[in-house]
Amino acid sequence: MYLLILKMGGERMGDEFQPAGMAQAVTRKQNELWTRNYILIWFAALFLFMSFDSMMLVLPLYMELHAGLSGAAGYPMAALTLGALLIRPFAGWALDVYGRRSLFFAGLFLFLLPTLLYIGMLPAWYLIFLRFIQGIGFGISNTALFTIASDIIPAKSMGTGMGYFTATMALSTATSPAASSWILNRTNYPTIFTVAALLIVACMVLAALLKYPHFTKKEEQPRFVFLSTAGLKAAVVMLMAAFSFSSMMSFLPVYAVNQGVANPGIFFTAMALTSLVARPFAGMLVDRLGKRGYDMAVVIGVTALLVATLLLARTSSSLHLIIGGIIYGIGMGILQPTMLALSVRGLPPEKRGAANATYWNAFDAGTFIGSICWGPVAALLGYGPMFHLTMIFPAAGLLIYFLTRGQGRKEKLSGGQSDGSITTGELH
Repeated sequence: MYLLILKMGGERMGDEFQPAGMAQAVTRKQNELWTRNYILIWFAALFLFMSFDSMMLVLPLYMELHAGLSGAAGYPMAALTLGALLIRPFAGWALDVYGRRSLFFAGLFLFLLPTLLYIGMLPAWYLIFLRFIQGIGFGISNTALFTIASDIIPAKSMGTGMGYFTATMALSTATSPAASSWILNRTNYPTIFTVAALLIVACMVLAALLKYPHFTKKEEQPRFVFLSTAGLKAAVVMLMAAFSFSSMMSFLPVYAVNQGVANPGIFFTAMALTSLVARPFAGMLVDRLGKRGYDMAVVIGVTALLVATLLLARTSSSLHLIIGGIIYGIGMGILQPTMLALSVRGLPPEKRGAANATYWNAFDAGTFIGSICWGPVAALLGYGPMFHLTMIFPAAGLLIYFLTRGQGRKEKLSGGQSDGSITTGELH
């Protein structure tokens, strides 16, 4: 009799009786993506990336024009990337051991402090050192940001959630450099650095409003790991893609100008806009189709990168850059969120920090090494042949993905999280 009443009218939840309608409402709430927390972390990410991207354009100009160091434009980026690469493995482990909130704020503070000091128009070599410190801050805060997002996003919507979440990067890329250039042309460097600092402060305010997910800690704390094997396959795919991507970021503008194309920046605009559109659709694909969706995303994403690179290696007009940017944006827009979702798929909360760190370290390493290696290749062979050679690496990433398809952790199609391990509250 009790079983009949239970089936018709409600569910047994621990020691309490809960009506079926209430249980369904709770389930719907747990599976809802656009919650207050998700919106807060989304805008926090947007403000952080806008601050980051606004300085990406300005600091090379500062080095070359204000500081008068010819050929030093790439030093700030190299210093930041090196700082992020060195700290990320430790940041991922610390996020899993000590919690999200304190690490997130520590990273934001280390990112903010150098920005405030830039306002004083420091000598170039001080700026490079501070950019290294800023890289440490960004490595911590960026890893924390995506770990918190993976805690907040429901397991069944991880692909879609990461698609919309990583769209903040594309939106920032499409708007921030142009906006910072506009401000710089009308004001001065201290104004740009002040705006960048205010954006970080806005990010910190939103971070303070978050309700950080709480998970029950294991008696045995996670041991330090330099690489998370759980997210390694996705990381390797992105390492290969980033190694090729770095050639576009560093050398396509120079190649386009040499080919007589007046406005090479149109490639980055086209890429950012199509990437912005592609990311949510890629996430929906993997959420609906599961493992088959991930396979399709990798094939479509890598194929788009290869086709775009083939076209861009023959650049002779703005049309080539626009079409190449559209296709390249589709490729990166599909690969980045789906591989990020794959890296944390099915992982308990105490392992997500290390998985996120491994993913972003792979992406940064590919970009950093590629920006150094492709220059001598271009000097030896020319830009066209160099771009053709870069196609080898995304193709190798695709091959590695399918060769290791049946290996690694056992993945559920739902990408399930450890049930009952997350509740709304403070992370300790």
